[in-house]
Amino acid sequence: MKKFWLAATTALTFAATAFAPAHAEFPEKPVTLIAPFNAGGGTDLLLRGLQQPFADALGGNAVVSNMSGGSGTVAASHLAGLTPDGYTLGYLSVTVSTIQPQIKNVPYDKESWTPICSVAASPTMFYVRPDAPYNSMEDVKAAIEADPGKLIFGSSGPGAITHLTMVSAMEGLGVSDKVKHLPHKGSGPAMKSMAGGIIQFFGDTEVMMSKYELKPLAVFSDARLPSLPDVPTATEVGIKPPLNELYLWGGLFAPKGLPEDVTAKLASACETAVASDAFQDFAKKTGTVINQRGPKEFDEFFRAQWDANKALIKAAGL
Repeated sequence: MKKFWLAATTALTFAATAFAPAHAEFPEKPVTLIAPFNAGGGTDLLLRGLQQPFADALGGNAVVSNMSGGSGTVAASHLAGLTPDGYTLGYLSVTVSTIQPQIKNVPYDKESWTPICSVAASPTMFYVRPDAPYNSMEDVKAAIEADPGKLIFGSSGPGAITHLTMVSAMEGLGVSDKVKHLPHKGSGPAMKSMAGGIIQFFGDTEVMMSKYELKPLAVFSDARLPSLPDVPTATEVGIKPPLNELYLWGGLFAPKGLPEDVTAKLASACETAVASDAFQDFAKKTGTVINQRGPKEFDEFFRAQWDANKALIKAAGL
């Protein structure tokens, strides 16, 4: 009798195992990629350039969702509070991930994330309209000094890298007390203000030149860009360290606690996407400087940037 029950139990166990649904492989549904600014800005354009190659590499679908506000902190705060299941990632920039949480009261810090991969690191540039009467940073300085308080620089939000670029430029030129600041909710709205003549100066990466008519007067990098060899570096126009080099880097982050196997799959898809012909072509057309790192290297880089930006924040008076 015991043998009968043992055999029956074994048979039932086998049957239950055989007909139980297999554990579904990640991803079972589309992965949402959050862009923390309005459509049309540099971050949004870059993420949309990555979207399809990433989806192809992942073997699923990916959708971009714009969530603006708080200079990117609204999206980051939302992301940090989500369940770490891999279905929602955020493309967070240096500003959103390392600067804003050090100058604002937000519900996230450097321990809130699972870094997936870095994607790009582009130096910022000082821009004016193509028809503006400024052909050099000396012209900008002279115009501001000639009419203190009249000219305005824009930014994508207080504390954003676009803001720090302008603060660094005005501090470096010695005219920070003679110019006004008008913050916006993203680079796209700021470009509308530039086109309408509401603001005269703006700072962002070279990717903006792929969509808007702009005239660059300086680049905040350690060397001139091969794509724009006639544009001087900030150092060349008299802006000294630590205000002379600013890079807008970004990458994909998930909430902390993401399972290692899901992290590995997302990171592999990101690496493949960044190396794809489609994204490489996008990078060449927009001047995006690719800077791809895996989870471990990106985490180390991210933490180092957090510490390094403390000095920049202090220099900018934020």
